[in-house]
Amino acid sequence: MAKLFNRAKMTTSTTGTGTITLGSAANGFQSFADAGVSNGDVVQYVIEEGSNFEIGTGTYTASGTTLSRTPTESTNSDNAISLAGNATVSITAVADDMNRLQHNGSDKVTVSSTGISVTGNITVSGNVDGRDLSTDGSKLDGIESSADVTDSTNVASSLTGFTTATSFVGSDIIPVYDASASAWRKGTITNAALAGPTGPTGPTGPTGPQGIAGPTGPTGPTGAAGDDGATGPTGPTGPTGPQGVAGPTGPTGPTGPTGAASTVAGPTGPTGPTGPQGNAGPTGPTGPTGPTGPTGPTGPAGAAGAAVTAAGNFATNQHSTNHSISTGCANGHYVAIHHTTNSVTQPQTGSTNSQGRFNFYQQFAKGYGIKWFAAT
Repeated sequence: MAKLFNRAKMTTSTTGTGTITLGSAANGFQSFADAGVSNGDVVQYVIEEGSNFEIGTGTYTASGTTLSRTPTESTNSDNAISLAGNATVSITAVADDMNRLQHNGSDKVTVSSTGISVTGNITVSGNVDGRDLSTDGSKLDGIESSADVTDSTNVASSLTGFTTATSFVGSDIIPVYDASASAWRKGTITNAALAGPTGPTGPTGPTGPQGIAGPTGPTGPTGAAGDDGATGPTGPTGPTGPQGVAGPTGPTGPTGPTGAASTVAGPTGPTGPTGPQGNAGPTGPTGPTGPTGPTGPTGPAGAAGAAVTAAGNFATNQHSTNHSISTGCANGHYVAIHHTTNSVTQPQTGSTNSQGRFNFYQQFAKGYGIKWFAAT
């Protein structure tokens, strides 16, 4: 059921027959929101514009402040009227609302020509039709669920009050008291009937005519297999078949164990070819100095050479035979061996004499002489 609210009426500038966009509250009334209408509420509305009106229910939408239209009565054959933009919309009760009591939009009591319908529980503080339901209700609560009626007087009168019938059949149910179980049972009339004693056997009747042959029966199952026969003689040997292709080489077998060492030496093998010459080895270390030979005989004394008197001066002694020359050299000079055709400079050493000169002794071969040079 649509909800009702107090003094809610608004203007609208909507045109046509579609959803209404609500404007402001009419003079002397309040807006739907101020009256307490919430988003999604269904309300009972009346639209009025000039001499036209429309009664129905609509759903209020707070966003945009709109109201949908489902008309139930109008000046347009109970259809939506076409608005011209100058209408008012109000929430109000209609005649049908007088037949209902509602709470928050839900019907709790409705009234019709046949009575009233109540949704929910009823709480009564007084009597209903002269009965205190609170007290009587407590008595009803004391009766066990599915209780049996045990008043024999009421039961007997109820049973004898049934209508007499003559259409019973053997499958009809009747109550039977089972004395062995001391309890009431139910059973069919056929089952409850008492059977009399078995009568004597009657005489054998005449033999009836032979009946017609029945149909052939189905084929029986297959019998068990017989025993195997004796083995026949062996046939002749067939010809030898062609040689098959060689199979693949098998994998190499594992290495056998090492045999025991032989105690007999084998023969010497042939000499192998000479290998290539190896690289030259490194130069060996210098051998030790040999022992000093014996001193030779003293040669004849040669003529005395000119003495070197100053740096850069020299004296030459040339001999035609091998001999030794003994001469002196100024301290700090060196001696050169000279030949008639070529010379080889050979620094020499000596000892300083009492005059501060080197004393030099050297044996020369034939054709050689000596020169004294100043030291550089």
